[in-house]
Amino acid sequence: MEGAASNSHPDVVKWLHKYRREGCTVTAMNGAARGNHIDVLQWLRDHRTEGCTQDAVDCAASGGHLDVVKWFHDRRPEFGSCTTAALDGAATNGHLEMVKWLHVNRHEGGTYRAMDGAAAGGHLEVMMFLYSRRSDGCTSDAVL
Repeated sequence: MEGAASNSHPDVVKWLHKYRREGCTVTAMNGAARGNHIDVLQWLRDHRTEGCTQDAVDCAASGGHLDVVKWFHDRRPEFGSCTTAALDGAATNGHLEMVKWLHVNRHEGGTYRAMDGAAAGGHLEVMMFLYSRRSDGCTSDAVL
């Protein structure tokens, strides 16, 4: 079920749920989030009890999947928890809209890794946003 959820095969997920009892952990929902599969996330939420970990939101944010992050955010406190890895990953991968949304809507913030990662990836607009609105700083890696 985890592989089917991660690769957006909702019919397989449903079949496995109906006919099998093994093979589903939090990895299913985490993988669906990582892969930007909201339909699978919704089905898992409605029919399974395993839930997910903070990795689901962190990975969705890192991948720039804003709709998925909002889906989790709208279902707090049941889901929606993330760590500083969400903002750090979004910045590192150049997802400016995600960085802006996390900055406004989430309290976890980021670390110096956001600016370092944005610099390493050549994401100037992300760097400018972080510099003007956040105080997480950077290391010498950002300027070397």
